[in-house]
Amino acid sequence: MTSRIDRLRLRMQELGLPALLVTKHENMLYLSGFSGSAGALIVSQDRLQLITDFRYELQVTQEAPAWEFILAQQILDATVRQVLTESGFREVGFEAGDLTLARYYHLGGEESDAPYLLQPTNDVVEQLRIVKDAEELAAIREAVRITDAAYAHILALAKPGVTEWDLALEAEWYMRRHGAESTAFPSIIAAGAHSALCHAQPGARALQVGDLVIVDMGARYARYCGDMTRTFAIGEASPTMREIYRVCAEAQLAGVERIMAGMSGIDADHAVREVIDAAGYGAYFGHGTGHGVGLEVHEAPRLSRTAAALLPVGTTVTIEPGIYLPEIGGVRIEDLVIVHEAGVEILTAAPKPKELPIVE
Repeated sequence: MTSRIDRLRLRMQELGLPALLVTKHENMLYLSGFSGSAGALIVSQDRLQLITDFRYELQVTQEAPAWEFILAQQILDATVRQVLTESGFREVGFEAGDLTLARYYHLGGEESDAPYLLQPTNDVVEQLRIVKDAEELAAIREAVRITDAAYAHILALAKPGVTEWDLALEAEWYMRRHGAESTAFPSIIAAGAHSALCHAQPGARALQVGDLVIVDMGARYARYCGDMTRTFAIGEASPTMREIYRVCAEAQLAGVERIMAGMSGIDADHAVREVIDAAGYGAYFGHGTGHGVGLEVHEAPRLSRTAAALLPVGTTVTIEPGIYLPEIGGVRIEDLVIVHEAGVEILTAAPKPKELPIVE
């Protein structure tokens, strides 16, 4: 944890911040190890303070022993404000993307008598989280392994008459029974025309012969997420379905073969998108090519038409093109990869055939 704090303090010096108030749950976990659902961190150059309430007093001693624990005797933010006031800081950075306007004012925002000025910051800790260390990568690998196994489990159960709900429940139950602490996100099982919705919620619809089925799911292990998507058909598939699968598979393979460290998110996205555009389906691929995965299933960096930041060595991202045709169905193929200097390492092991898989 020390190196994370050292890097954060260096960044704070560059920003001219004597102190940073950290309120986002994932950032608190990343910096301190504290996994409780309520609390705040105050990081300065010489102190590490963790404020939470009685419910987590013992938990703090177990998870964040290096931090100075401050027990909130009343409303959490009232204690945070008191600690900031007594610390004598003239300026305190806060996480603008996490703090609500109501909390901002309560903590001493504009037109306040607080002796310090709250300065908005954006993605300070999130930028530190982009490159994963060995411990993080080990957790992500295990999350992906569990996810792969869960996919194999539900693929064997998929047949006409089984509902989207049935498969979603089986996937989530399997992941929990095989080591996941939870799912990384609500599983997406979408069949038939429903699969044309990028983030469809599973429903009571039964799978039918001729359906395209998108399965997008991930396990969470040791706080870190897995994420993968596969697409198959039930019984038979129309020429159009086979075609959009083939194009999507070619686009996904292009990303796997061409994406590497030092490439911008824009260029990474283009390497995938140009295949779909050339096939005439560009209007049906409206989301980005990928995103970072770690403590959050969607985090920096991004692979999209607007993501100018360069991909560093050691980041974990998805490569997930999709084609979604209204009234017909959708295809998405997603791998989670580690970005290396000369290419990517695919973590996802679930098969992704070049031709549309048909489940009988």
